Amino acid sequence: MRLLILVLISLFPGILWVWFFRIKDRFEREPVSLLIRTFVLGAIAVGFSALIELPFKTWVLPDAPLVLQAAAAFGIIGLGEEFLKASAVYLAVFRHHEFNESVDGIIYGVTAGIGFSVVENVLYSLTFGLSVAPVRALIASLAHACFSGIFGVFCGQAKFSEQPTALLVKGLLYASVMHGLYDFILISQILSPFAAIAIVVILYFVLQYYIRQALVDSPFS
Repeated sequence: MRLLILVLISLFPGILWVWFFRIKDRFEREPVSLLIRTFVLGAIAVGFSALIELPFKTWVLPDAPLVLQAAAAFGIIGLGEEFLKASAVYLAVFRHHEFNESVDGIIYGVTAGIGFSVVENVLYSLTFGLSVAPVRALIASLAHACFSGIFGVFCGQAKFSEQPTALLVKGLLYASVMHGLYDFILISQILSPFAAIAIVVILYFVLQYYIRQALVDSPFS
């Protein structure tokens, strides 16, 4: 029963975020089947991230040297998790014919991030208790959505570019740096946790801007 409660607490806000971003595409909304595929691959990515991060678990402890905390935040967690979520988007939909406008990259990026966050939130809540579940479901879910959404901005551009690789790498780097900065603040505690939340809020509005721009340029507008 406890596990079911944790899953529902994590899943419900995640579904709401996917729905919220999906309806932003006013002209041709993405098929639910492709969103589910992307969501599931994002969720599966958590297992791979755990394997990558496990050997470095002492690097994120409060008494770890700052340089190791930074290496973990930016190089292991930020880059590692964003690469896995980007791979989920690429494998799920990048070559699919339904990926037919740049805003789709943002929608699928957000969806992969939400899939990842739902599983991660359940695992965190099982470890640290039910009390952390609502906070992680709201804040951590949006954080993962925003990081992956930033990759999605460039993924959407790459889909219609003659040089897609450069844009995909650029998007991955931007997403990784933002994710790394967010985690570094939380791990090192050199700033208030509200600074990390501020990063998420700023990225949310950045995504809204890029969504509006993508819709202006949409072939269906």
